Amino acid sequence: MRISVMSSQRHAAGWRGAMRLPGALAAVLLTLLSAFAAEAEIVTTDLKGREVHLRAPARRLAVDDARTIIALSFVGEKAPALVAAWPHDVARIGEDLYQTYRARFPQIDGLPQIASNQQNLAVEEIVAANPDLVVLSLYSHVAPEEIAQIEALGIPVAYVDFTLDPLAHTGESIRLLGRVTGNEAAADAFADFRDGEISRLVARVDEVAAPGSPSVFMETHASTTEACCNSPGTENFGRILALLKVRNVGEILKGRPFGQVSVEHVISSGPEVYVATGGPYMAQRNGLLIGHSYDAETTEASLVRLLSRPGFSSLPAVAAGRVHGMSSQLLAPGFDLLAMQLMAAWCYPHAFADFDAGQALAELNARTAVPLEGTYWTK
Repeated sequence: MRISVMSSQRHAAGWRGAMRLPGALAAVLLTLLSAFAAEAEIVTTDLKGREVHLRAPARRLAVDDARTIIALSFVGEKAPALVAAWPHDVARIGEDLYQTYRARFPQIDGLPQIASNQQNLAVEEIVAANPDLVVLSLYSHVAPEEIAQIEALGIPVAYVDFTLDPLAHTGESIRLLGRVTGNEAAADAFADFRDGEISRLVARVDEVAAPGSPSVFMETHASTTEACCNSPGTENFGRILALLKVRNVGEILKGRPFGQVSVEHVISSGPEVYVATGGPYMAQRNGLLIGHSYDAETTEASLVRLLSRPGFSSLPAVAAGRVHGMSSQLLAPGFDLLAMQLMAAWCYPHAFADFDAGQALAELNARTAVPLEGTYWTK
């Protein structure tokens, strides 16, 4: 969609000038002016199927999730700087990654704080930030009346989704962010790249996969001090596991993005592949330590501690050495492509023997305003 912008003063002057011309010529010019005015307005559809209208590309965004800032880094080199208010929910992206973004966009630290998508929205906070677009998550706690209040003030609202169904919605949401910020070409280029990589991954999986095999236990936020065990359900990353045609140990959590399964269920399921997720935030919970701040030895030691918990030594995955670790930061929008590729390579090592995770990360880093530095996965 090509977007051009015409100021109201120029538009009005054009109309006045047209009215002074001879009839036929005036009619032609008025038609052209009407077409130009229509083109100047950005009209798109959000993830709720709502039509969103903007008079010009958005330059001040109020977002209800830090992960939207990560997504914006794939939309344009300066797109994260368009954020004018956010929840300061640093835990969702990790302190290390936040500091990387803060170094690139230092103004982010002092921006107004608004409610996150897990809190009740305060219209007053939104309005005080003076945004020209509010970007909300599909599962935000926002009443229709509150949306109406915001839009009545001339502030459009658009819904995106990077959590409920990242497989289907991440690319679409990035395209939407590109359209509303005037970065359509860059956003579409990344979304096309992502779609192409996923299509190639699926084609290779289809060649080798047998339904339900192998069985996989992905333990999110893996910890030795908290009750075992966190797992994706059938939503969120569970949809990606379904795409890979593996048997997800957490599939008993039907209709849920994440939840808890008992260690007894894990043992009886006999997972052939075990993947733990974690990061710096797990230091206080004696969990998987992985990411920019940790070397391979520290990560390996934390993974060994996780496997020393009662019952884990009996898992087929442990006996076969098919044990892996992944940073939770790889589940962030855009970088989740690498998480999919890693999971495919771990589940089907022969089919993906040529997969180079370092090269895959380099390709993503070349497409984002804020590259990831460090190691975010184990072998």
